[in-house]
Amino acid sequence: NTMVQTLGEEYIRLARAKGLFPVRIALSYGARNAILPNVTGFAIGLGGLFGGAIFIETIFSYPGTGRLMIDALQNRDYPLMQTIFLLTTIGVLTMNFIVDLLYPVFDPRVRGGEAS
Repeated sequence: NTMVQTLGEEYIRLARAKGLFPVRIALSYGARNAILPNVTGFAIGLGGLFGGAIFIETIFSYPGTGRLMIDALQNRDYPLMQTIFLLTTIGVLTMNFIVDLLYPVFDPRVRGGEAS
């Protein structure tokens, strides 16, 4: 969806009018701008992955962090619940930090520089 939206922008039409090859337009101009929302969505979705693990591990009786969380909740094991929440939070924050570090790789315009 973002690629289709990006390919409809004015600068893409300008690149087509200049006679650039369609592959270069799609990869150099379109993909560079279309990938940023997908990378951000991936990092945010990792938090929801843990929430889904609780349901999947409970329904199918898989051992894992989600099942451990349910067992801790049923046994009122508050220190274990706090530890699981803390580790999950650290994991999500770490992934978001890594994505922030990868932004300049995907889009050079995001690189820090002198303010104008």
